[in-house]
Parts: sequence; structure tokens; C-alpha cells
Amino acid sequence: MFKDFEPTLIKLAKTYQIGNLEWQDIAQELRIWLWLKEKEQKKPIKNYNNWGYIVCRNKIIDLARFWGRQKRNKKYKVSLDELKEKGIDLEG
Repeated sequence: MFKDFEPTLIKLAKTYQIGNLEWQDIAQELRIWLWLKEKEQKKPIKNYNNWGYIVCRNKIIDLARFWGRQKRNKKYKVSLDELKEKGIDLEG
């Protein structure tokens, strides 16, 4: 089942640009996620292609959100040295 889904997985990985990840990195993340989710399944998977597509789509959304947060957090980070250089005293 998993091998039959591989072309779809690769197509999904190549479709989305997430952060500085290469499509191969995205594909590997999706493979790992599928494997983990398949192990968690309590009921048998009736249609692996539909199930796999939904799992991969959700993981891609999670990855995009993660990289978006990283980008925003990096934008607003300020080091203590930068504050001291600007004359802001945090100790007193």
C-alpha cells in the first residue's frame, strides 16, 4: 500500500515550498509521519490513497505553520547585547 502511494507523496512534496526545506526533506517528513500515523490506526485503513493524502496534507499544513512561526519569531528576537547597545538598562 505504501509503495503505491509513493508517487502521490512525491508530487505533494514537490508542490509545496516550505521554509528552506528541499522537496526531498518534505517527502521524508511525510514518509515518517505516514508510518507513525499508520501505527496509531486502530481500525483497518480501507482506502490507503485517500487516508494517506489526508494525513500528508495535514502534515504539510503543520510544517508550513511551524516554518511561519519560526520566521516570525526570528524577526522579533532581540538580544540583550542589542538592547544594551541602544542604552536600555535591564538590570536597574
